[in-house]
Amino acid sequence: MSVMKELRDYFSEIMRLNYILALLGWDHQVNMMGYKNIEGRSEQMALITKLIHTRLVSEKTGKIIKQAEKFQDLNDIDRAMLREAKRAYDQETKLPEALVVEIQKTAALAQQTWQNARRNNDFKSFIPLLEKTLELQREKAAKLETHPDLYSTLIDLYEPGATYDWIANIFNPIKPKLINFVKTLDSAPNKPNNAIFDKKFDPDKQYELSYEILKKLNYDFESGRQDRSTHPFTTSLGSLDVRITTRTTEPFPACITGTIHECGHALYEMGIVKELHDTILCTGTSMGIHESQSRMWENIVGRSKEFWIYWYPTFQKYFPEHLKDYPLEDFHRAVNYVHPSFIRVEADEVTYGLHIILRFEIEKDLIDGNIGVNELPEIWNSRFEELLGIVPPNDALGVLQDTHWGSGYIGYFPTYFLGNLYCAQIYDRVLKKMPHLPEDYKKGEFSNLLNYLREEIHQYGSIYRANDLIKRVTDEDLNPDYFMEYLEKKYKPIYGL
Repeated sequence: MSVMKELRDYFSEIMRLNYILALLGWDHQVNMMGYKNIEGRSEQMALITKLIHTRLVSEKTGKIIKQAEKFQDLNDIDRAMLREAKRAYDQETKLPEALVVEIQKTAALAQQTWQNARRNNDFKSFIPLLEKTLELQREKAAKLETHPDLYSTLIDLYEPGATYDWIANIFNPIKPKLINFVKTLDSAPNKPNNAIFDKKFDPDKQYELSYEILKKLNYDFESGRQDRSTHPFTTSLGSLDVRITTRTTEPFPACITGTIHECGHALYEMGIVKELHDTILCTGTSMGIHESQSRMWENIVGRSKEFWIYWYPTFQKYFPEHLKDYPLEDFHRAVNYVHPSFIRVEADEVTYGLHIILRFEIEKDLIDGNIGVNELPEIWNSRFEELLGIVPPNDALGVLQDTHWGSGYIGYFPTYFLGNLYCAQIYDRVLKKMPHLPEDYKKGEFSNLLNYLREEIHQYGSIYRANDLIKRVTDEDLNPDYFMEYLEKKYKPIYGL
């Protein structure tokens, strides 16, 4: 057996253990498990995490990697496989088993506690586990030492190679531009009216409609399924088992946009070339690139006029009491209504970046110890008002709205806005090569866009790092100017500017 085949097979078993862990998490989050078993489930997940850690840090793992490093003439796949195996090995060998297990157990308990805290608007009940989560994440970052500062080390877990300074140098200049653009749109004389979404839309019909859209977008139900959860997410339980969730509890059309968003993530995972299945490369290259795919389908496609030319008659059939005599033009403008709001996942694509910048800045201060957990609601509300001009009326609509801190995902948030920036740059290139795409959407045809993305991005899994991939696709580094150009070109006509 060749060394590279041995490395591939060895890490494939680790991937399968990760899929088992994901299955336990999926069962936990889609409310298929009784609340009384939360401690038992946390122990199960901790055990799988321990098995993964033990296998990664074993002497055999180090030996296989060292042998593979001796080979110089490797193809792109083998080189990337060795890179990712070494990255995983180097990270895990720096982390004590007790810390890895404690992080997993705490995350399972904190996630459930967060759900209850959000439901009951009770931030105080979440404080002890959030403080413990932050303490564990600081310890983890200190031991990993990927970058000189702790927060950059945590960011690197989700966006390999990215640092706090690199992201801050992108976010800081765009922040005032977004704030000013929101004010410009808000003062426009012909603003859209989104009052139609104040009406009650039957949750079950929303869910049924979301299934129709998934099928049309080429989501493969033989390789996945959709369920409901407190917070929408996508997870891979195997190379050919990619599941998504949505929610119907929020104002319409959040279920639809959430479904399209998660579909974008799933299409990425479903498009990875078969040669990479069950390998360490069988996943998106970074969360920023992953988010670029979901935001492209949700916003650039799913909020376009052409998309609604095709779908609006179907929506009217589902909700005739609300939409029968409601003009398409008004509905499309309402879907693209820009206004500061409290919930990140429901935010329009203009204000969305400000939601992320808020979390990015707060996480940095939390990890550095500049603010305490007990201060979070007050700091959150104050900074929210500075960025978006409104103050959350309660913690459920404020500091408690996201699952990420309960799950221990510190450093994840900035990848969301990076995704918007990657998305605009990639789509600019797509349109230059395929200017007919908007006409496709009018006919309910989305395969041409999907095929392009699969050819240029999806099939490669994590062979290429984000900075290399964006260069391959667009011939330049990440450039945030494309995003602002996209916003102005789209929203000025909608607002009559």
